[in-house]
Amino acid sequence: MKPRHSLLVSSLFLCATGVQAGGLYLYENSSTNVGLASAGEAALANDASVLGSNPAGLSHVAGQSFSGSLIGLYGDTDLDNYNNGRSENIIGFTPLGSAFYSDRVDDRFAVGIGVYGNYGLSLDYDNLFNKVDIPKVTTQAITLKPAMSYRLNDQWSLGAALGFQFGVFEVEGQLNGTEYSKNVKDNDTQITGQVGVLYEPSAVTRLGFAYSSETKLKFTDVGQEAIMPQYLTFSAFHKISENWHLLGNLNWQDWSRYRTTFNAETQDTYQIAIGAQYVMSPDMTWNMGFAFDSSMFKDQDRADLTISAGDAYRIGTGVDFKWSDKSRLNFAFEATLVESSQTNLTGNPIAGFKDPTLYFFSMQYTWSNL
Repeated sequence: MKPRHSLLVSSLFLCATGVQAGGLYLYENSSTNVGLASAGEAALANDASVLGSNPAGLSHVAGQSFSGSLIGLYGDTDLDNYNNGRSENIIGFTPLGSAFYSDRVDDRFAVGIGVYGNYGLSLDYDNLFNKVDIPKVTTQAITLKPAMSYRLNDQWSLGAALGFQFGVFEVEGQLNGTEYSKNVKDNDTQITGQVGVLYEPSAVTRLGFAYSSETKLKFTDVGQEAIMPQYLTFSAFHKISENWHLLGNLNWQDWSRYRTTFNAETQDTYQIAIGAQYVMSPDMTWNMGFAFDSSMFKDQDRADLTISAGDAYRIGTGVDFKWSDKSRLNFAFEATLVESSQTNLTGNPIAGFKDPTLYFFSMQYTWSNL
């Protein structure tokens, strides 16, 4: 094995916590968000799932509400290296899901709770450089979030939430042709905070703003940390007519503080999203959305093979229809097209991702007692 590849193998075995989809907070925590490409997520406030983006939105959800989503993520993400090795698709299929419940206690006060996963992935690096197999590298977090909202008046609502982050880190690896292998597993629990505002200047317009604090998952058994950065979300919803609704987002995430396995230079990321809802009938609504997310890497030619990230374009669509007097179903699809990247080690390119793509398929059940 060439010296630089020996260094690479050591880095992957000892510092594999970088494999956590950095720069890839998953916006897709509900089927509605999938179909709208997350546009309007902090302002739409149609059901309890809004607490995942903006707890203040609970003030706009009437009565008792439950929303549960099953989401399938398929990543078409081949990693090619420049030494006759190929890890092929490192993501494959990943099941995701969420569940949210809210209760409007009175005209002003609402509470809710949600559980969802929106951070990290499980990756598979088989036959990397024809020398190393890492069949599982996982850094993921599940969030349990109690939330509350208080309506100050007809226009302003405030909200706050605590997120209990349950993080898991696991690596399985083997150096081909040797007895050297490494299997490590660790977990950690941290708490993050979120505050939000919902402003309703009229009956047809809502503006939502939310801030979420940074979290550091500390895996002490392996001496590593995983940063879940702070972020801001601004969303808008406007009812143009009885049939057409317009939605939008502006987001910021503090990825400049994140350090990758191969010390790639990182930067803050930004998102702009626009979406629309077409009310086809009282029983059916068509959702559609488009979003652009900037890259967490300052230079895509000096990125990190443990993170498939870059400028990303999200295209989503879905349909929401009435199932019964108190329940609705939503089906949605989203494709995320990510910019290519490559990794350098000791000044030489060693591997790269060519046009990685993520596909989301989702189904959501929503119930309300009203």
